[in-house]
Amino acid sequence: MAQYFQDIYKAVSSTLIGMSITIKHIYRKPVTLQYPDERQVLPDRFRGFVHNDMTKCDACNICAKLCPVDCIYIESEGKGKERMMTRYAIDYNKCIWCSMCTENCHTGSITMSHDYDHSVYDRRSLVYEFMDPTEQVIPCHRATRTDTGWWVEPKEDKPKPKPKPAADVPAAEVKPAADEPSDEKGEDK
Repeated sequence: MAQYFQDIYKAVSSTLIGMSITIKHIYRKPVTLQYPDERQVLPDRFRGFVHNDMTKCDACNICAKLCPVDCIYIESEGKGKERMMTRYAIDYNKCIWCSMCTENCHTGSITMSHDYDHSVYDRRSLVYEFMDPTEQVIPCHRATRTDTGWWVEPKEDKPKPKPKPAADVPAAEVKPAADEPSDEKGEDK
């Protein structure tokens, strides 16, 4: 009989606890976004889809070589100054958004966008071609790019902070080495 009343007490108390939580949330602002109309604000360092600015890319193949899943396809024809890029494509079926390609691009042409919704019905459409070789090919050599108007200055590296020279440190902050002898008053000999 005691177990019967304990079960009733537990049922009523757990129901009241659950209802109190529900009542607290009734008056709070909703956190749900109405997706197609409202978009989530993403942080600056969000790694979305990879984008390549073809006006800056010189087909150096660094991004394709560093990609751990080989999802970047770069094709070029010719050698030396006559080398022309004929294809630049990224297969988003394979991409793992590791950002290794963007960190090592010396021209700054490849970046991570804030785009995150590429829903498609056919997986073949996730191979993005960034250039159409039927329209034109892009020169790869710097001088040729400059002559034809394709060259864009490479990205600037952030200046590294310079360490303070030891002469600028106040004497109070400089401590004697542990193996130097000193007298009872704490003065160096």
